[in-house]
Amino acid sequence: MKLTAREREIVEALQKQPLISQDELALHFGISRSSIAVHISNLMKKGIILGKGYVFNKKVSIVVVGQVYLEIKVQGDPEDTLIDMKHTGFAKDVCKALAGYGVNTKLVTIVGNDDLGNDILNELQALEVDIAYIYRHPEKRTCKKIVSNKGLCLVEGYREKDYRQAIEAREWVASNCDWLIVEPQFVELLGGKISGRADKSPCLCSSWYVSGRIPAYLNRSNLLVLGVDDFQNYDLYVNEGLELLEAGTRNCIITDGNNNMILLNGEGVRDYPLPPNQHFNSRMDLHLFLAGLVYGLSSGYPMRQAMRIASGTAHASGENGQP
Repeated sequence: MKLTAREREIVEALQKQPLISQDELALHFGISRSSIAVHISNLMKKGIILGKGYVFNKKVSIVVVGQVYLEIKVQGDPEDTLIDMKHTGFAKDVCKALAGYGVNTKLVTIVGNDDLGNDILNELQALEVDIAYIYRHPEKRTCKKIVSNKGLCLVEGYREKDYRQAIEAREWVASNCDWLIVEPQFVELLGGKISGRADKSPCLCSSWYVSGRIPAYLNRSNLLVLGVDDFQNYDLYVNEGLELLEAGTRNCIITDGNNNMILLNGEGVRDYPLPPNQHFNSRMDLHLFLAGLVYGLSSGYPMRQAMRIASGTAHASGENGQP
C-alpha cells in the first residue's frame, strides 16, 4: 500500500499548510472536493494521517534481523511431483509485508557473493529495503533450503558463528532504531545487549510457535507473538504468557490463527476474536502477523486495531492468502 503520486502531493501540501481546507486543496489540485476527501480517507487507512486535524504519523525506523534464502519445495508422489522455488525467509517475508504498507526497513542478514545473492538483493531493492547492512559472505553461497510436505529436508547455509559475527558487526544498527524485529533464534544474541543499554532501547519484537517449552530468552522481547494449534490448553498458554510478563515481556499475544487472539500485558488478559475471513497458518505465517502488528503500532494505532491489521496482513501475505 504505497502512496500514489497524488497522495504524496497532498501530504506535501498538508505538511506545508496544516490548516488548509479540503475545498482549498481541491482548488489547488484542480480536482473535486469529493476526490480530496477520498484521498484523505486513504491516507488515514494507510496510517500516514492518524485522524482529523491532519495529525501525521511520525516516521519511525524499523530494523529486521533474520534469514533470507532460496526455498525449494517438493510436493507430491514420485510419479506426480511438483517443485516450486521462491526467495523467502523470516527477514525477507517481514520486509516484503512492511513494504506493502509503504514502510522502508533496514535489513541485517547474510547472502553469498553469487548470482542468487544478487537476485535476492535486487528483489529487496525493488521493495525499497535498505540493503546496506547485509553481509555478503566471501566464501559461501547464498543459503538454500529443500522442504517437503513433511518439513525441512536439507540446508546449504551458514553456521551460527557466521550470523553471530555479521550481527555483532552491525549491532549499532540494531541498537539505534525504534522497532527491532528479530527472528527467534537471534533474540538471545541481541536481547541481552540491547536491554542492557542505559539509553533508550528499541522495541524488540519476535514470534514463536509453541510446540513445547518456550525458550527463556524470549522474555527479552518487548513484544512477543506466540502461535498455537488451538486453545484446548488455554489455561496453560495463558500461564506461560503471564510467566513471560513477569520475566520482562511487555506485551504477549497468543493466537491460533483461526478463531482467537489473547492479549496479555500489564492491563490483564483479554480475548479478541479474529476478524471474519482473516484466518492464517499459526505456524507458517506467524512472522507476517508480527510484521502487521509492528506496522500498526508504529503507525500509532491502538493495540486492538493493530492486532486486526496483523491478522489481515498474515492472511493476505501468507500461504492461506495465496491462490
